[in-house]
This record gives sequence, C-alpha cells and structure tokens, in this order.
Amino acid sequence: MFVISSNITLTKGYKKSILGNFKNNNLFHIENNQAFEIHELIKKRFFKKEDVTPGLFDFLTENRMVYKIPENTKNNFPKKKLQYESKYHIEFLIYNYSSLIGIDEVIDICEKICVPNLVIDLNSNIINQIEEKIKDKPFPESVTILTNNKEILLEKNRFRILITQKDNRPFVHRDSVDFNYPLFVESHFHHNYFNKKLYIGNKGEIKNTPESIEIFANLDDLNLIEKLSEIITSNEFQKFWNVHKDACDVCKDCEFKYMCVDNRIPQKKNEKEWFHTTECNYNPYIAKWKEEKGYITIKELGSTSNNFI
Repeated sequence: MFVISSNITLTKGYKKSILGNFKNNNLFHIENNQAFEIHELIKKRFFKKEDVTPGLFDFLTENRMVYKIPENTKNNFPKKKLQYESKYHIEFLIYNYSSLIGIDEVIDICEKICVPNLVIDLNSNIINQIEEKIKDKPFPESVTILTNNKEILLEKNRFRILITQKDNRPFVHRDSVDFNYPLFVESHFHHNYFNKKLYIGNKGEIKNTPESIEIFANLDDLNLIEKLSEIITSNEFQKFWNVHKDACDVCKDCEFKYMCVDNRIPQKKNEKEWFHTTECNYNPYIAKWKEEKGYITIKELGSTSNNFI
C-alpha cells in the first residue's frame, strides 16, 4: 500500500495546475489532465501502485510525494486540515519614513498594540539609530528596510534588520510567486495583502495599506494608541481582509492564487463576489505571463469580469 504525503498541495487553474510539496519546496506547473488523477489520489490518500498511471507513479515517487507503508499503519497518517491562526490584530506595520520623530511614534505603536513586523520605506542610512531605538523593546520583533540607497545595502545586517532592494517590475510578476505554507493557508481564508496590515504614510496618514483610499487617523492625533485599538478592529478598516482569491473574478481561475500577493484593490460585485478593474500580469486562461511569447490579455480573449470585456 502507498500513501500520498500530507505535504502535497494541488491548486487547479483554468488551463494548468500547480503541484507543490511543502516538505522540500518543490513546485511543478502541470497539465490539468495530470492534476485530475493526482486530485483523486489526494482524496483517497491510500492506494495501490496499479491504481496509478505508471509514469505518474514514477514521478511522484522520485519527488518523494508518495510512500510505501504497511496497511495496518494507515491511522498514523492523519489528513492535514488547513487552519489559519494569528495571535496579533496587526501582523505588519508599513511606514513611509519621514523623520526620526516619526520613527519613535511608529515604534511606540508597534510596542503598544503588539505588532511583530515593522517595514520601513526609506533612503536615509539611519539603521544604527533604528537599531538603538528597538533593542530593548519586545515589539517589533523584526524590521525590514525597503530602499534604493546602495549605501544602505553595503551596511551589514544588524539587530533585527533585513535590507531588501526595490525594483521597477510590476507588483505581481513571475518571480513574486511565493510558495510557503503560512502564505498558502492564509490565502485560503483572507486577502494576503490587506489582511492584518497597517500603513503610515510620510505625512502621518494611517491607512490599511499604501494603496488604500480611506484615511482612518494621523500620527499626530491625540490618544492615538486608544484610537488605533478601535480602528484596527472595525469592519470598515478590515473590509478587504476576508476577500480571498476564490471570491475574486479571474483570480479564482488561477493556479497561482494561493501563492500570489496582489496589491490591487478589490471591487465589490455582489455580496459574495469581487473583481479588479485592472488586469494581472498573468493570464490563467492561456497560462502565460505578460513577458512570455504568445501572451494576450483577458480583454483580448473576450472574457468578461464586470469592467473587463
């Protein structure tokens, strides 16, 4: 008897599907006819070798996706249940840096409302000052610096500082697809870009994300921590948090939907469905990225999604 690994995930798209193995981080773009047979195996969990197409069985075995087991050990292989959990009201605070005074206030917000991850967009080489300000504080637990300043990139990583460099590519592109289990699980239940985020702009404006339209408060407001505690639990602030990709036109047909972080603002179609007014750089109906030969837009295909015709 054989069992298919509980670390295997299959995401079906309109044209192709994604087969992934979280144990070794392998990812395969496969045809939907192969996906159908694998889907049946995942549903059954336990099977005999002769139940599987020989070529597919060899592929799954070589990539450590199926294992031979004694029949009396079936109960030792329980099925994994997807469950998203987070103990924080806000997971990420993104700050568009303007002054060290602002940094003090932002770090205070992280500490008071327990935000584990601080992301700072800046071009000034002030890493040492930030390190000094957070070294004795429980929150933030990690700090990421987003910058185009090459001098900052020459600086060694210090206390809870990770430096990344921005580029000019579209927000969603081939290399932005991220295959990791926490993101995969979150994407089944929430919008993985808007969920549990707080943004503070360089004028002190406080929003859900940089792209969000609604401004809920300002860094200069009196009783800010008390005010923020009410804001971040409000339905209005969280209105996009639960708009997962299975509820969005086009995205629901995409095999990358649980691996893609998308900053487009969803538009409400009805009580259960959403759409976007701009196209993604991947077209799931032809399984091609914008830079690939043969790519055409969804609009050119004649598909419709409210504003897409």
